[in-house]
Amino acid sequence: MAFACTAAAGIICFMVSLKFSSQKIQQACLRGAFVLAACGLLLIAGCSEATQETAAQNQQTRPRRAATDNSVQTNEKKPEMSDQNKEPARDGAPSDFYAALEKALARRGSNQATLCQISDPVSRRVLEDYGAMFLSSESVLPPPVCVFTGEADVSKFQKQAGFTKAVIGGDEIELQPAAMEALLAARKEAQAAGLDITPRGGSEAARRSYKDTRRLWDTRFLPALTHWQKRGRLSREQVARLRALPLKEQVGEVLELEKSGIFFSKDLSKSILYSIAAPGTSQHIAMLALDVTEFGNARVRSILAKHGWFQTVKSDLPHFTYLGQAEEALPSLGLHAVMSGAQKFWIPNVVEKQN
Repeated sequence: MAFACTAAAGIICFMVSLKFSSQKIQQACLRGAFVLAACGLLLIAGCSEATQETAAQNQQTRPRRAATDNSVQTNEKKPEMSDQNKEPARDGAPSDFYAALEKALARRGSNQATLCQISDPVSRRVLEDYGAMFLSSESVLPPPVCVFTGEADVSKFQKQAGFTKAVIGGDEIELQPAAMEALLAARKEAQAAGLDITPRGGSEAARRSYKDTRRLWDTRFLPALTHWQKRGRLSREQVARLRALPLKEQVGEVLELEKSGIFFSKDLSKSILYSIAAPGTSQHIAMLALDVTEFGNARVRSILAKHGWFQTVKSDLPHFTYLGQAEEALPSLGLHAVMSGAQKFWIPNVVEKQN
């Protein structure tokens, strides 16, 4: 634009100088044209510099903006969450059962090697299915072993732990003193709410002897043998061999058969250990368990939990265990909650170790 204006001014002056004959006028017009041309050239140069500077600024500005956008998407360091909001290490996260068990046993002057032979599959399975009772409060005494092998050892333990009797719903039951006290307090609260808590199955709903656990094992084991033989899953020879096995080996064989779907529970749909304990392993031997008639009532379960009684054997619906602990403390003790139907079970939180 500036160049066009300068050229036009020069042409006009040149034409004017031709029109007038005076040499002075012609010279003056030519000098004016040269001045205008020079000014025009200076103006063009200034505009060119300004344009180049603006372009350079734009070239610098665009890359910086692009870099900023990229850092927001990928490299921008976001502010760290406060410790209060971090997800891991929250108080309610379950502890590892075996780590918590070792601490609990140490407080009682014992250890895992004394309690249970973990290398034996049956002993390990029993501990992981029934082991919640070993995390109970100091108000009660858990068994010294996970598997009793005879009546004499059971009697010795029960005498050492001590027990009290109470008649509830017409049945006399026996439990460790702290467990009984908590049960009676729970029952009183339930009755005040128009409910009740009563033993299911008579006196053996609570304390049991070694002989009781052996007899109850056979009420599941023997009918299941007959059933699976009729179905063709077990031969007559297999049934005869299983009947004749020493007890520990018999339990092991049953658990192996259950891996192939040959179940020995009362309804033949799940493991026998979720229906009845292996002989010598029952929480009822510890006098810390009660089978409850009203197990299906959510309010009854809530009252029992308030008084330290929880369901700890998955799928054994009427079975409650006295832990003497607050429910909110159970995860830190190595237990975690699982649901079976509408019922919550606090079972050992077994963390598989990575190789």
